[in-house]
Amino acid sequence: MPRKIYDIIPNERAEQKENFCYKEKPKKRKNPFIFISLFFVIVLLGAFFFFPGKAEVSIYPNIEEVSVTSLVSIDVSEALIDFDNLVLPGIIFSDTKETTDNYSSTGTDSKTKRATGVIRVYNKISPAKSQSLIKNTRFLSVPGELTYRADEAFTIPADGYVDIAVTADKAGKEYNINSATFSIPGLFGTNIYSSIYAETISPLEGGEDSQIKIVTADDVSSSKEDFEKKYSEIAREELISSIPESFMYVPENISLEAEDVYANAPAGAEVEKFSVSGKINSKVTAFRKDDLIKVGEKLINNEIFDSVKIVPNSILCDIEEYEVVEGKLKLSIVFTAKTYSLPEEELLKGGLLNNSKDHSASLLENMAEINKVEIDIFPFWRSTLPSKEKSVEIKLKFN
Repeated sequence: MPRKIYDIIPNERAEQKENFCYKEKPKKRKNPFIFISLFFVIVLLGAFFFFPGKAEVSIYPNIEEVSVTSLVSIDVSEALIDFDNLVLPGIIFSDTKETTDNYSSTGTDSKTKRATGVIRVYNKISPAKSQSLIKNTRFLSVPGELTYRADEAFTIPADGYVDIAVTADKAGKEYNINSATFSIPGLFGTNIYSSIYAETISPLEGGEDSQIKIVTADDVSSSKEDFEKKYSEIAREELISSIPESFMYVPENISLEAEDVYANAPAGAEVEKFSVSGKINSKVTAFRKDDLIKVGEKLINNEIFDSVKIVPNSILCDIEEYEVVEGKLKLSIVFTAKTYSLPEEELLKGGLLNNSKDHSASLLENMAEINKVEIDIFPFWRSTLPSKEKSVEIKLKFN
């Protein structure tokens, strides 16, 4: 029987074959970003064209200066401002500076002193016998040939010795010796000259001849004066630096008092340097700047019309005189302030609405109270000010 052959193609291969025979064209995808961007551009353009806009009007008023002179009291016992009697509360700032400084002695003196000590005198006279010698008997040293004298008369026992006190014939350090032998020049030419001699048993010392520094009475007084002057100025500066910037004070009213100033060496002391110690007490009555400005503001407002206003932060206070009466500080003060006068803001704005920039500026600058005007409109292409008051902002500027 003949064999049958079936032409069977798997599904995958059939699909591939079908795709090979027919290929569908891909669809073009639309970019949504272009439509979104176009939408925002249209919205922004519409907003700019139909937006009512805003205007900023900077006005520089004409300035006048006003001054008032008044007497103001500062009382440390007060806690609040007494506007009726012009009394401000005061506060005392105080400090104590305790210190020591060194000074040099300016006096000089000659310090002379003779060397002293004890020597042993031997008696070798033959035949043996005692020998007496008078006070101030001279002894000549070997070596050095330095002369010393006996402090008292003395007797040397036969074939023995005696220890005696001697003093150098002159002052000077050269008479300070550790060891030596001595002859007695007064016995020269006698038969006992070589039989009586002496030697040191301990150093002879204490000799001195020099210029020394001493403290004079003027040194003591001038050093105290310099100490008070120097440290009073330092104490003054330290007190000032401790006062906060929010307070005012009268520099001439600062009290400086020296206390317990003393020198550690009296006049005549043999020292090259000495020290001076003491305390400087400093004190001043101060008051708050803001309190004084408030008083000045009230006094100036009493002198000007209601329509006139004080330029912010323009009040100045100049203390002309001061005195202390019964513990209170009384100040004569000149208060000065810059003032200006302008119509009410609503009235100013009413003449600007819907007007051109140039016309509005000219309108304002023609007013006697105004010196200069600057107008900025948003958006920039608008040439007229908005029609609504809330869209117009007026700023006062003071040069």
